[in-house]
Amino acid sequence: MAREAESETPIAANSGSASTPVSNWTFAGRNIRVGAHDPFPFEDTAAFWRTMAQVATILMAVIMFGAFLYVARPLLMPILGALIVSLTLGPLAGSATRHGLPAWVPALAIVILIAAALYVAIVLVSEPASDLIARSSEIGTAIKEKFRFMDRPLAAIQELRAEIMGASGLSVDVNQPAEVIGNVLGAVTPAVLQFVLFFATLFFFVFGRAAMRRYVVNIFSTRDGRLRALKIVNDIERSLSGYLITVTIINAGVGLFAVAVTWVLGFPAPLLWGALAFILNYIPYVGPGIMHAILFFIGLLTFDTLWPALIAPAIFMTFTFIEGHFLVPSIIGKQLLMHPLAVFLSLAFWAWLWGPIGAFLATPILIMATVASDHLYPRQKNMLPD
Repeated sequence: MAREAESETPIAANSGSASTPVSNWTFAGRNIRVGAHDPFPFEDTAAFWRTMAQVATILMAVIMFGAFLYVARPLLMPILGALIVSLTLGPLAGSATRHGLPAWVPALAIVILIAAALYVAIVLVSEPASDLIARSSEIGTAIKEKFRFMDRPLAAIQELRAEIMGASGLSVDVNQPAEVIGNVLGAVTPAVLQFVLFFATLFFFVFGRAAMRRYVVNIFSTRDGRLRALKIVNDIERSLSGYLITVTIINAGVGLFAVAVTWVLGFPAPLLWGALAFILNYIPYVGPGIMHAILFFIGLLTFDTLWPALIAPAIFMTFTFIEGHFLVPSIIGKQLLMHPLAVFLSLAFWAWLWGPIGAFLATPILIMATVASDHLYPRQKNMLPD
């Protein structure tokens, strides 16, 4: 005890002296803990492995379902697109039937209206698009002249690719008309069949809307289950109608703005760029970015120097930024807005799985999944510890 008191006496004396503070702290002497703080281990290891087995089973089911979605995409894409359109316009069809019209009248009217809109869009866009295709060699030469400073880096990349992967033996002989026609028919025929499947499925979805709602509700045996299913269907129709109809009106304004900008700046075929802006604006984040790049390349063809080609993309970028961050949230409201990360990941997944059509269907699919999830698992605002 005496020895311990003797060893502690200098320390106490040094610590009590206010005139000459002494610091013995060094970085090397600091106790840095790497790892978990306040761990809470599993009480039952067997329960952990049972949970992992369930997770593995769910992952295998998800992978198999994803493979099915990829293999069956020519069949599922038009059916799912028709389902989304029918749910979007379902309240209008229901209102028409409640006023005494037969169910086939609004169904046929919706099919004719959508087909007419597609036909008018194709007619308006086909002429300027064919003109640009006819000038493809001229456009290619102009772009090559503007980007001549990239010839040496691109040549180096091509040489490196040839050294690593070898020369490609793929070639296309355009002097064989039968082969070219066969390739064109092979690409066009599935698209025509998918359009036919889309319109036929859309008609039957709208025509049998009431019967389909009864079938979905009657799947459940309990009253609570039926009521929940009815609420989910109603909320999905209401959310899709409010979102897609509002976004369509906003996209029409975006298309008109693109037509006005390209016409004032002297771009060729302003109707084509307006139609592209209208269509691409359905794809969040990515669609406006693609439109910015398109306007930049068309500006390179229109103007002699590089800097004037940036005018149209800059104007359109400013407009789409205001539209996406202020106009759409104020009109749609916070209830229909989803987390940007969820929207982007949904877009990336469905575009990877189904291509451009999947990119257009990504947001409606996310809306339906969000509505169903909110009914089955209501959101709780729990504060997490820091």
